[in-house]
Amino acid sequence: MSFFTDGPRERPLFPVRERELFGYEGRPWTGPPADHIVPALVPWATPLGRSERTIVALRAVEVWPEAMTLRIAVYSRDRMDGAPLIGHRRIPDYNSLLVGVLFPDGGRASSETVSVPSAGEPHEPVLRVEEGSGSEFRYEHPVFVWPLPSAGPLKVIVQWLDREIAETHTKLDGGRLRAAALEAGELWPGLPKRPGNGVAMRQIAAEVNDAAAGPGPAAGPGLPQRQPRRATGE
Repeated sequence: MSFFTDGPRERPLFPVRERELFGYEGRPWTGPPADHIVPALVPWATPLGRSERTIVALRAVEVWPEAMTLRIAVYSRDRMDGAPLIGHRRIPDYNSLLVGVLFPDGGRASSETVSVPSAGEPHEPVLRVEEGSGSEFRYEHPVFVWPLPSAGPLKVIVQWLDREIAETHTKLDGGRLRAAALEAGELWPGLPKRPGNGVAMRQIAAEVNDAAAGPGPAAGPGLPQRQPRRATGE
């Protein structure tokens, strides 16, 4: 009898991710809630640092209810190799492009260190560089920052010694960012939260087991719906 044609075999059931979007789970420090929120856009175009052949600029700020994304772009007169240009490293390369933020209260975060999302709310600000895009002469990085600053100057700091850009500090108005957060809109208000403490695969596995065991009792009432949180000024 052939190894491959000896009759049908039972196939294992593997969890498959849900097809419908669940409600926003919170944890605003883990990343931009782009599936649930339309951010307010602050067109804050300003140079952050430049040399003879390179410009690092802030194109805009996307403001979420409790965080923001800095759209940082790099423009070069000669070909750039090795994108992405900003990256978290276990051993910092201080000659490469570095970006950081200094909050009005003295809190700080930068791309010097590896940034790993945590289950609990961090005690320090979070800066996480996301995957960018561009060409050989232009590249843009979304830089996620949590939380929103208090009223006062938020400093965006860049340095790129390989490109002869010394450390520069550019001030943004923290109060303006907090005010913009009020304009961020929720896309799907009222969606139920994912059961199982927000762990998708655990819930899917339970559903697979229930389906294999046959129909059970009717489901109870859904979980409380999320109410949008609104940032407030200091």
